[in-house]
Amino acid sequence: MPKQNGPHVAIVGAGFSGLLTAVNLLKASPDVRVTLIERRGVFGPGTAYDTGNPNHLLNVRLDNMSAFPDQPGHLADWLAEQPSWRAQDGFITRGVYGEYLRFLLDEALDDAPDRLTLIGGEARSIDRQDDGWRIAATDGEVTADQVVLALGNLEPASPPGVEAEVRNSAAYVENPWRFDPQSAGNARNVLLIGSGLTMVDAALTLRRTGRQLTALSRHGLLPRAHATVPPGAYAGTFSGSPAEILRQIRAATAEADWRAVFDRLRHSARDIWRGWSQVERSRFLRHLRPLWDVHRHRLSPGAARDIHSMLAGGELTILAGKLTELKTTDVIEVSWRPRGKKRAIRDRFDLVVNCTGPLGVISKSTEPMISDILDKGYGRPDPLGLGLQVDDDGRLMAGAGGPAQGLHAIGPLTRGAFWEMTAVPDLRGQARDMAQRILAYRP
Repeated sequence: MPKQNGPHVAIVGAGFSGLLTAVNLLKASPDVRVTLIERRGVFGPGTAYDTGNPNHLLNVRLDNMSAFPDQPGHLADWLAEQPSWRAQDGFITRGVYGEYLRFLLDEALDDAPDRLTLIGGEARSIDRQDDGWRIAATDGEVTADQVVLALGNLEPASPPGVEAEVRNSAAYVENPWRFDPQSAGNARNVLLIGSGLTMVDAALTLRRTGRQLTALSRHGLLPRAHATVPPGAYAGTFSGSPAEILRQIRAATAEADWRAVFDRLRHSARDIWRGWSQVERSRFLRHLRPLWDVHRHRLSPGAARDIHSMLAGGELTILAGKLTELKTTDVIEVSWRPRGKKRAIRDRFDLVVNCTGPLGVISKSTEPMISDILDKGYGRPDPLGLGLQVDDDGRLMAGAGGPAQGLHAIGPLTRGAFWEMTAVPDLRGQARDMAQRILAYRP
């Protein structure tokens, strides 16, 4: 295909971040061409919103889930035109939100059918070619002037002490996002490793009469819940070291709803993170991240009610401790040490589901594209190893020098630089800004 006036942008990953970058590019320029590459072959919802389970609710109210920061009513307007939908305490299901993202994709295809190409295949490697890039995918090659990596979260972290025999067992689920709950069969005693949002999804999915669920995590902390009615705004400010900000939060929550305090803090989180030294960031990750996660990433009121009902009824038990060993016999034997104790406890489970969340060390990722970029020096891990190191514009920092021209990252891959890059209110602004920078670039 002859090169046209506008740039050709290849986006690897077609979940929320990738789709919204594409939509913003196509809306902003009549000349740009975009190719979306998605290994799952499902464009738009990504893993997070590709669910039909009515118990899987968004953990952000619908009035803050518009895909466009300058059109806060866009989602509500779309919902008003749908034949049937319902919100529970202001929260819709993740499946409904996935349909919204499919609508955005269909709209983009209708508006720019000759400028948007969809490729269902895995991008496995990338190479510099002239002034652009060549991507090798399972279904062929794509050449582009600029590339955006929108890979979402890394693959699940692997818990410690899991023997190879356990990994190959049908009674162990390494990736809960690819788990068919029907395969749980008649399992009556189920261990969920982790106690965060992934565990909540798994617990609500696996809930059935006569089944006992046990969640084990280091701290035994459950995500806190949103209020049924949004709290009033908090107008305070935060600054200083992690310890200083913790003291400020404690003082603020003595006067205001803690949810309003954390909502205010979230708006400053990126600037605070960027102002911290690497030592302060490491200290936050080691000591305060669990508290941040359970207060910042909350349950919808409906999901919280269901989980607390399960806890009260004995269907779900939360344990705090460290997993030390998993091995198979006729079931899976689990050894774990309660928090603050030295002696391990052994239990037996019919099914074990890894709900520890995404991998937190990018150098351990087996994602082909990430491995290829690191091996070839087109990018490098950020100083904390959380993701890829990027500059202020989201360009990858090459292994031995400055930014790699025309190679960008968006979303969780950039958390080392920007920290909060997982929720829609953060990602939609990043996608819009990324599109504007790409279109403004002149080689």
